[in-house]
Amino acid sequence: MNSQSLAQRTVSALAWTYAGAVARVLLQLFVQLVLARLLGPEDYGKANAAFFVLALGWMLAEGGSGAALVQKEKLEDEDIGFALGLVLTVSLAMGGAVVLVSGPIAQWLGAADLRPLIIASGLLIPLQALSNIPASLLRRQLEGKKLQVLQLGGYAVAYGVVGVMLAVAGSGPWTLVGAFATHSLISLLGGYAMTRHTLRPRWRGDRGLLKFGLSVTLANCGNWATENLDRLLVTRLWGTTALGAYTAAFTLSRAPASFLLGSVQSVAFAAASRVQNETEVLRDRLLATLSAIALVCWPLFAVMAVHASDIVFLLYGHRWGDAGPLFAAFSASLPFYAMLSVTGPLLWSIKAVRHDVTAQVLGMAALAACFFAWSDRPLAEAVWVVPFVYALRALWMLAALSRALKFNVFTALASMRGGAMLATLAVAICLLGRPWMPGLVHLAVSGLLVVGVSVCLLRIFPRQLFGPELTELLVGRAAESRPLAMLCRMLGLHTS
Repeated sequence: MNSQSLAQRTVSALAWTYAGAVARVLLQLFVQLVLARLLGPEDYGKANAAFFVLALGWMLAEGGSGAALVQKEKLEDEDIGFALGLVLTVSLAMGGAVVLVSGPIAQWLGAADLRPLIIASGLLIPLQALSNIPASLLRRQLEGKKLQVLQLGGYAVAYGVVGVMLAVAGSGPWTLVGAFATHSLISLLGGYAMTRHTLRPRWRGDRGLLKFGLSVTLANCGNWATENLDRLLVTRLWGTTALGAYTAAFTLSRAPASFLLGSVQSVAFAAASRVQNETEVLRDRLLATLSAIALVCWPLFAVMAVHASDIVFLLYGHRWGDAGPLFAAFSASLPFYAMLSVTGPLLWSIKAVRHDVTAQVLGMAALAACFFAWSDRPLAEAVWVVPFVYALRALWMLAALSRALKFNVFTALASMRGGAMLATLAVAICLLGRPWMPGLVHLAVSGLLVVGVSVCLLRIFPRQLFGPELTELLVGRAAESRPLAMLCRMLGLHTS
């Protein structure tokens, strides 16, 4: 493949990846809302508790083979066969081990009736692990369109059709297990039809694949622990029904954040890596990006936090009332999550990954300590440790960046003052009139008021709210971009 063809396919793959990411967020949100309404917190929580085991099991069984296949410079059929043999052997062993220890796992989670679901999860580990091989080959070949069609189409059929049919038929927690099995089978068969890779497993091959895969597996296990520790503790300390409400609230809160920030991490990492030795450029871009994210996201997150119960009732229904306070806490943590979406990639770009790892370890330790200390309290109270943990991680990483890029932490915090002011105003608007209007009507009215007032303030005080770094970036790039030029004219920012 020549360089021009590679560049074209890379651009095409990126375009399809970003389009697929947006479509996936919207599709998953819609389907999960439907399934959650049909199942209720108890069944939804039981299925998600079993998925802890499945997610960790297939991650260990896959052993980073998919990433190793993507990374290898020159790939032969023998390499694919070697990866296939490793995944097949380890996944069968891992699935069998899960079946054997399903009883103790269920007891540790505090729900003995989870054992059949955990057994089913163990049996699905080989299927899920094997399906990652053709998907990885599509990524290697930069077949972004085929990969997105396979993933989105498979999800729509598995969860949107099979899952909904099972839920309506009264399958309870087995609904999500059946949908997951269907999705994995579609991914495996569809991926093979698109790649036609060798089906002959081998047990001897390039040891470099094994070594690289193991390093990827260790990193993935760390990410799994970061993302799932809180849910494991919720299951053990408050039960599977509480886990259902917790997971539903978390998923709902992350949907708008993923939609708005989904491409920020990859783009920020790639862009920052190109100028990693230019300290002043990195600093100015960081401050401008933080300012932009705060202005766009923070008022929305504030509205979500204040109207949490109304939003949960509107989308999930009356059975999910316990998820309202949890959704409020998760929404309050999103401003710090938005900061992490920028600071994390920048730390990676300047080869300071250790600070990211340290922040994750500190966050997990603080979360576990607080959850155990407050286990005798309702989950609706204990959950407020989540915003605290996100704030701890965000400030730690911001301090690390300030030392590396030689700026004051308070300078970075000041760059987000515009978003903080609009978010504070949004809270005030949402609280105003609450006693006199029904919840859903108040949500609609206050949401429109927040948008209207924010736009007016941005038009009247653009430089004060945008901050110097973002203002300079917008004005400086206006000549290169028609949309930016139009935005500057709307805001009254004069360009040369």
